[in-house]
Amino acid sequence: MKIHKSWIITLMAAGILTACGGSDKKADEEKVHTVMTVLPLNRQEFAVKNFSGVVKENSTVSLSFRTPGQIKRVLVKEGTFVRKGQLVATLDAKDYQLQVDAAQTQYDQLKNEVERLTKLHEANSVTGNDYEKATSGLEQLRIKLQNAKNQLSYTQLTAPVDGTIQKVNFEPAEMVSAGLPVMDLIDTRSMEVEVNIPNDVYRMLANTTEAYCTAAGNRYNLHKKSVLAKADANQLFTVKYALDGHLSAGVNVNVFIEMGGSETVKGLSIPAHAIFEDKNQPYVWVVEQGDVVKRHAISLSGVDSEGMAVVIDGLSASDRVVKAGVKALHDGDKVKIVTQKKTNVGDLL
Repeated sequence: MKIHKSWIITLMAAGILTACGGSDKKADEEKVHTVMTVLPLNRQEFAVKNFSGVVKENSTVSLSFRTPGQIKRVLVKEGTFVRKGQLVATLDAKDYQLQVDAAQTQYDQLKNEVERLTKLHEANSVTGNDYEKATSGLEQLRIKLQNAKNQLSYTQLTAPVDGTIQKVNFEPAEMVSAGLPVMDLIDTRSMEVEVNIPNDVYRMLANTTEAYCTAAGNRYNLHKKSVLAKADANQLFTVKYALDGHLSAGVNVNVFIEMGGSETVKGLSIPAHAIFEDKNQPYVWVVEQGDVVKRHAISLSGVDSEGMAVVIDGLSASDRVVKAGVKALHDGDKVKIVTQKKTNVGDLL
């Protein structure tokens, strides 16, 4: 079959035009960059710092007998709430009671003798030396009797404060020595919240106006108790707050610290990774009308503990700042804005 040369030339020209048109279209598509944007936040929103904290007991008290012996009764279990002065355990007190009885008998006997000698001394029938020896001996027996009574009372163990029994270390019939912890008591008179804060917040802690925490949808006021002036290995400072309310020890809470002073409310905040430099001048890409990017020179005052750069000039709160896809852009580039996906955990892009 014959094909005219004119048709071949026409088809080739059409193919060439189609290919060229496809290349141009493809090139145009390649110029459209995919980016993610963020609106600058007023620093007023960062006047409240949020940290993770943990509820801790005011203190843990180890309860022990002041005298040795064999445990007779343990009246509480782990988790039992007890009141101050409540009996929690006892020792076998038979031997201590015998010591009291013996000391009481000796004391009563000598007391009667001293009363008789007192009358004779008043009648000058007994020398002063004999009378002083008798009264001195009576005082020694009184002290001995009181000591025996004290030892007897030490066989009863009571709670020194309101609290919850955390751990019971011994069972009835076991022998214990004086001072050996029999059980541990969590002091629940007041609970506290411990939180670790970075250096920039630590330096401004004196200007904090209020602190509170939330747990299970409830809010609890906090009152600053103490601050460790030395940072730990992670460069964090430990702050302890008294908890206005009651939460169980070990519960995790969200701690909010309201910062005072004008230093915290100046400027705008953007992610630090949205910034790039050119000849030591910091810039950001701003998506303008028509989804075209333009670089804006900015002035910075620093980066806070949350990785947010503080911009004091060059941006407005309505600017759409590119936070992902920064390095591939040039002035005037067309961009396509995408939203953050759920897989972008922590807003890392």
